[in-house]
Amino acid sequence: MSKYTASEVIQVPRFTAVGAMALGEQLLTAAKPVKKQLVKGVARVLATLAARHDDLAAALRDQVSLSEGGEVSEDAVQCDRVLDGCWSGLHDFVTAFTKLPPGSPEAAEASVLKAALFTGGLKFLQLTYVLEWSESELRLQRIRKGGLDARIEALGGKCFLTALEVAHAAYGRALGVTAPAATAAAAPPSVRDALAAFTDALRAYVIKVLGSVEPDEPETQELADRLLAPLAAWSVGPSGRGAPRKSGKPEESTAAPDAPAAPASPAAPASPAAPASPDAPGAAPAPGNP
Repeated sequence: MSKYTASEVIQVPRFTAVGAMALGEQLLTAAKPVKKQLVKGVARVLATLAARHDDLAAALRDQVSLSEGGEVSEDAVQCDRVLDGCWSGLHDFVTAFTKLPPGSPEAAEASVLKAALFTGGLKFLQLTYVLEWSESELRLQRIRKGGLDARIEALGGKCFLTALEVAHAAYGRALGVTAPAATAAAAPPSVRDALAAFTDALRAYVIKVLGSVEPDEPETQELADRLLAPLAAWSVGPSGRGAPRKSGKPEESTAAPDAPAAPASPAAPASPAAPASPDAPGAAPAPGNP
């Protein structure tokens, strides 16, 4: 005898992990004002949906990659943030001097330093970990060999240089570039698994909300409509990626690394509040440093 499950009965739109995170936020927002009106069963699955939404958000936030999608340690992630802050601080420090009145020698000196170190602004901080280390190393070599350190210190920026040297050295060690990695890299959270868990929780939520409707109590239908309004309004484009349209423009969606479209359900009657979507592949992963 076949056993019915939420995945067999309820179909949901296909969406990327980023789209699922946005939809989850909308559903939780819709439920917030009416939480006290929810029956116990709906409140329980709503809590599960919120937990799976948090897991998905954490997986997207912590998804990390090296130049070809490898893994890095938590220590490397923290060192990356420190180094980002140091370079950003030096950039802001130099930029502040360029805003002095025209003709000021400090403004002219700062303009030269900014052009030498930040031609492309801070875009290099968005590169993958190893490539960012390389860009940081090249800039520090330019500072040392070009005598820019003395010029930066003359403006009062010695503390930025000291912090940069320390942060860059720690970053290289954490990545295993300048020294063998102390420990094996920890695997990043799987966006794919988090998306699948969120989708399962979403189906269970839809079933419970629809099951709470009583034919002779119109207010229960109104509450269900309110809770599922974000899902009912979710637009599914030709690509199969669900997202609200804006100004009638074609849908644009960026998938996070390891973020496929939500798993499709087997052919089955779709819930009125959860329209079925065409069978289409998910978005291609996009590598990058978070």
